[in-house]
Amino acid sequence: MLKSTLSALLLLTSSNAIANDAIIFTGQVKAGDNQSFFSPKTDNWRVQVQWMLPEGDIAKEGDLVVVFDGSSIESTIEQTTDSLLAAEEELFRLQGKAEQDLLEAEFNHKRSQLILEKARIDANVSKEHLSEYDYQQNQLNYEKALVEAAKSKEQLAQTKVTNKVSLNKQQLSISQLKKTLNYNRSKLGKMGLRAERSGPVIYANHPWNGEKVFVGMTAQPSWLIAEIPSLNGLYMEAWVHEVDYQHLKINAKATLTLDAYLKQPMQTTLTEISTQPEARKEWGNDVYYRTKFAFSNPNGLKILPGMSGQISFDDAKEQSK
Repeated sequence: MLKSTLSALLLLTSSNAIANDAIIFTGQVKAGDNQSFFSPKTDNWRVQVQWMLPEGDIAKEGDLVVVFDGSSIESTIEQTTDSLLAAEEELFRLQGKAEQDLLEAEFNHKRSQLILEKARIDANVSKEHLSEYDYQQNQLNYEKALVEAAKSKEQLAQTKVTNKVSLNKQQLSISQLKKTLNYNRSKLGKMGLRAERSGPVIYANHPWNGEKVFVGMTAQPSWLIAEIPSLNGLYMEAWVHEVDYQHLKINAKATLTLDAYLKQPMQTTLTEISTQPEARKEWGNDVYYRTKFAFSNPNGLKILPGMSGQISFDDAKEQSK
């Protein structure tokens, strides 16, 4: 409500000023090289801001600036860790079982080979030295030994394949769990954002209602949460109503008066006008154009990002011709 009223007052001021060939609107000091902190992407489409360094505090390089709620990720990590331990224990059990199965299969195969060899010797004994019954019995035992030897050989090969498949399957499960664990640990690490430079922390505005971001707020992925501005490359950003847009021209000169230094106006130059209007819901249903102004600071004033000021074109219509 307050912003809508302010917007209406600004537009009213602008309209009155246009009648005198002047355009006046407000803007804010911005930095050209900020470190921006955005809300991370999570499995849920929302994430809660759990903690932030107080606005205005000077963050040093490496300091924690924003922390998002990572309780669900921590829970997932805990469950995955338990599953990984269980899977590794299962692998250890399978390795023991595989060794035992292989030993048994090899033993049965060697045993069947020995029986086959003995049966072959008996079967080679001539009929002349044996009764007909014993001779036929030896032939039958030899055939049975051949079958058993073939079965034991096949069983040994089957055991090797089964062991290999079983162990590989379990190792793949462990590998997948480790990847999931690393992925979630990486996500958890992104829930706490640290400063890459020293500078004051400035909270961003809610993209829908324009309110300052606050601890406990629920944000959607990629929302701007806070910034650490660079004190180099400062410029003035202002949003111009569509009614005033036609009166502005690149390189037009204007007077900038910062609210913090009302008695020390500076000269500013319009350097950029967007060609794509944007709706500013907090100001009403009209559309606005983003503009950038360069300014000099001959008096060495302590100008910080976030300061607001007034930009005045005293002869906007003349400059736009």
